[in-house]
Amino acid sequence: MNNPTQNPIRLDIGGLGYLLVFEFEAIAEAEELTGRALLTGLKRQDIEAPSISLVRLMLFACLHARQPNMTLDQVKPLVTRNTLPEIWNKVLEAWTAGMAEPDEDADELPQAISQS
Repeated sequence: MNNPTQNPIRLDIGGLGYLLVFEFEAIAEAEELTGRALLTGLKRQDIEAPSISLVRLMLFACLHARQPNMTLDQVKPLVTRNTLPEIWNKVLEAWTAGMAEPDEDADELPQAISQS
């Protein structure tokens, strides 16, 4: 779940751009704040029709890797009736990318570059 080669997913809200990465430590922090399991506790219903609180938590977890000073209280007002669908699509995109296995060749690339 902690894929160092994952490219961040860009989310634009209110003229500001945010980078979303779903990584293990951010998920753990969001789970601690809520007492809810975000990896094993998601059901099909959550994915198809998420609660506002779930969207906020998942967004917080995705933002935390690249914007570590952002708090859950700062994330909450980003999720509105108008922004919820786009945010949820981007969060799911980041979540899917975070679940992908890292490219095995990625570890070899820096060595090849440093040898040239």
